[in-house]
Amino acid sequence: MNAVPSLPERRARLPWALVPVALLLSSALGVGSMAVIAARDPHFSTESDYYEKAVRWDQTQAQAATNQRLGYTLKGPPLVRLDQQGHAALELALEDRSGKPVSGANLTGNAFANAYSGELVRVAFEEVSPGHYLAKFPVRHRGQWVFELVCDADGQRFTSEVRADLVAGEAA
Repeated sequence: MNAVPSLPERRARLPWALVPVALLLSSALGVGSMAVIAARDPHFSTESDYYEKAVRWDQTQAQAATNQRLGYTLKGPPLVRLDQQGHAALELALEDRSGKPVSGANLTGNAFANAYSGELVRVAFEEVSPGHYLAKFPVRHRGQWVFELVCDADGQRFTSEVRADLVAGEAA
């Protein structure tokens, strides 16, 4: 025989029925607040066009093979001092496999402070002497910077990554 619980018994069971609801709500609020914090954090970034990069995986591998075949190297200083206005001047040397300077290249790319990868700076280099290219750009954050560069020279495309520490103070 099923006995219907009395009103006081039903009221005693009510708090236990709300426990799963409270756990689900607190979990959703916790995950939501962490997502909002992560999205606003300048230290956090996501790979842009991630799906496109996955679709173009074969092109990425072909570019890596081209880079190897060309044998170009980009050399730069490990340390770059900022001027009083907070601008950096990065000079890179572009050389072929035999160490000869490569002139007439179009060198551009994106740069970012390693700790602030969500803040990209577009850099464009000008040739200042045969095989030497200079870019000046504003710097909001000091520390290690990553330069993801694309070089078009002699009808060929070369890609490279260069790292440098950007520090305060003019060169002595």
